[in-house]
Amino acid sequence: HASSPGEGAAPKIVTVSTLRVGHAAIFGLMAAVMPGPALFTGDGAPQGVLSASSFPGYLVIFDYPGKRITIRKGSLEAADSKTIFQYGDDQVLPLVPVRIAGHETHVHADTGSAFTLTLPRHFLAELPLKTQPKDAGMARLHSGSFPVSSAAVDSSIEIGQYKVEIPEVRFADVRLGGEIGPGNLGYAVLKDFVVTLDSKNRRVRLEK
Repeated sequence: HASSPGEGAAPKIVTVSTLRVGHAAIFGLMAAVMPGPALFTGDGAPQGVLSASSFPGYLVIFDYPGKRITIRKGSLEAADSKTIFQYGDDQVLPLVPVRIAGHETHVHADTGSAFTLTLPRHFLAELPLKTQPKDAGMARLHSGSFPVSSAAVDSSIEIGQYKVEIPEVRFADVRLGGEIGPGNLGYAVLKDFVVTLDSKNRRVRLEK
């Protein structure tokens, strides 16, 4: 598709005949080749991103405490809103519920994000804050660059049955497909969990 201002050239779409991850294989995979600098830097840095949705009918398990990724056939049980969460067909990334000071919202569980919790900016006026918001730089995505603020929230933060400690929450109106996204939960929080993705049934499980 045509790129928007600030996005640069549109990616080239190619078909990968066979892609192997350990003993797992994907055939006829559609992939986007992105122009410009590498996504990651440093020696031995990854050269691309592979979505868990490429493995329908399989569970993709990110065991962060155990430092391993497992891909195996199977499915998650029905959502219970405690550790297993259902998300809709219209969502590219899985959604999990977050409760803060009487407010409940849903954010993407984003294994590709290095940060903690990012919420849309309207929550700055709705949540009790311990500290004044401060400039936290820019969020740079393929869809553009967006200003980020951060602040400590004066409330517990709950994800399903879990309470999590997040010293500072980030606030940004990141636009995805022209609309402001719901926010996301990144590696800095997910690293304490075993995250299981069931893309066929559109469920995600968080376990400690």
